[in-house]
Amino acid sequence: MKVFLSWSGERSKKTAEALWFWLPDILQYINPWLSSLDISAGRRGVREITDELSETDFGIICITPENQSSNWINFEAGALSKQVDGGYVVPFLIGMKTTDLVSPISQFQAIIGDSKDDVRKLLFDINDASGDLTIPRERLERAFQRSWPEFENNMRNISSISSRDSLSNTVQRSEADMTEEILLIARQLDHRMAEIERYALRTDGTPRRPSREIRRISEEKFISSSFAKIGWEAIGSSWEGESVVIVAQISGGSSQSISRDFVERLAKSLGRDVVVLGEAGKVIVRSNLP
Repeated sequence: MKVFLSWSGERSKKTAEALWFWLPDILQYINPWLSSLDISAGRRGVREITDELSETDFGIICITPENQSSNWINFEAGALSKQVDGGYVVPFLIGMKTTDLVSPISQFQAIIGDSKDDVRKLLFDINDASGDLTIPRERLERAFQRSWPEFENNMRNISSISSRDSLSNTVQRSEADMTEEILLIARQLDHRMAEIERYALRTDGTPRRPSREIRRISEEKFISSSFAKIGWEAIGSSWEGESVVIVAQISGGSSQSISRDFVERLAKSLGRDVVVLGEAGKVIVRSNLP
């Protein structure tokens, strides 16, 4: 089973190396791949990494406060999410809490690297995803309990490493950012529930219709939060065919304009074209989904 270990920065690299050595001791069928150890001198690194990503069954992304905004980390996270099932991509956190994560890494279910319970769960998740290679849970538990003290000590030493860039590169999350993410997740859950209800049957055997009212409320909250983040207020929205028409105004003395990129991202999240109008009814900007 191929496990891809993604890293960027000193503490992240040390963690990935510790996992590279430790994981096969617990689950012997694992074949971990780490660029710093598995790319021979003179070989084309990016091409090699791309080839390995295409054969990956499970991805572990070693995240620190100073690297989660790294272009490289986000590139590999995106590639992993496209290659393997979303449940098989796990951010492994060093010196962080799960609430410190920012998008897009925050879309994955993360674990705390020095938490015994979290690391045990990671091993059991890998084992559950291994198909015919799965070993009995009791055997895995015994192997984990024997080897955990060594790994815990390694993680303690890694966590104590200071980074010159940790203060300047740490991503600070605003309350608006976290609120928007929560609302987006709630909207996605509402959408999934509505799709489930679409195929559920009533007691009389007739199809049950999805709750459009619940979905609409969550979508409007998402729109409102998104505009608030850029200093605007969405004072109204209406769904017209395949488009969403939003009436917006500047709030709080903001001088920031609404960019096309912002509207395109909003349209992608909503799954339909977005038209933004000013209070006078004049079009400010519109999206152009393919």
